[in-house]
Order: sequence, then C-alpha cells, then structure tokens
Amino acid sequence: MSLSVLIEKIKAWWARPTEASCMVVERDNGVIRVLTLPPLDPGFHRQFRWEDITRVCFEDGGISLSDLLFIECRNQEKPAVIFTEAKGAAEFLAELVQRGLFPETIFKKAIGSSGGGMYCWPPKDSE
Repeated sequence: MSLSVLIEKIKAWWARPTEASCMVVERDNGVIRVLTLPPLDPGFHRQFRWEDITRVCFEDGGISLSDLLFIECRNQEKPAVIFTEAKGAAEFLAELVQRGLFPETIFKKAIGSSGGGMYCWPPKDSE
C-alpha cells in the first residue's frame, strides 16, 4: 500500500472534530514535534527522533472517545500521547507503518476495533 493511499485511509477513518483539533504533529529532518494549543495542557508537548522510538501503542477509544497513540522513546520517562485526529497525526501514523515501527497487520487490527483495545508494537512480552 502506498504512503499516499495509507494517509487518505487514515484521514477518512478519523474525520470527526474533537478536542484533538488543539494538537498538531509536525515532522522535519527526522524530528517529530507534538504541540498543543489551549485548552490542552502544554505538558503534552514532546519532541523526539524516529530512531529514538522504541514502542508504539494504539488505544482504541471505542465509539465515543478519541483513539490515542502512545509513542515510547529512549531517554524519555513518559510516552508522547497523540490524538489520532490531531492535525498531522494521520501522516505520522502512516509513516510509522511505512517505517515498520507499527506493522500494517497491527494497524489494521487497531483501526478495525471499537471495543477499547490496546495494540502495541513490539509487544511487551518480546522485550
């Protein structure tokens, strides 16, 4: 699946307005920045590099809550938390899949779920 097709599928999946409109995911020169605007807490701001990502988790919010990404990184105590509906999140998630940091099979299970599940790569038991 091409990156552009994957991005369009992700955008279509999460095309609903939420508080996630107060979050932006930016990428350039290998650096990812997660930025928040009021009323979200600026404590959610994060910056990391692709090579520092050690684990990706997708939490299905069910039918009434936002889905979330948790990005665990080397040398960071807390994971970056990203609303999947945030500006730039679809492109970021597509690139996670393209880079093999969140395999397409896991991605498909995650977006097909609505029961509140958690999907992580790599699984905890492989550490």
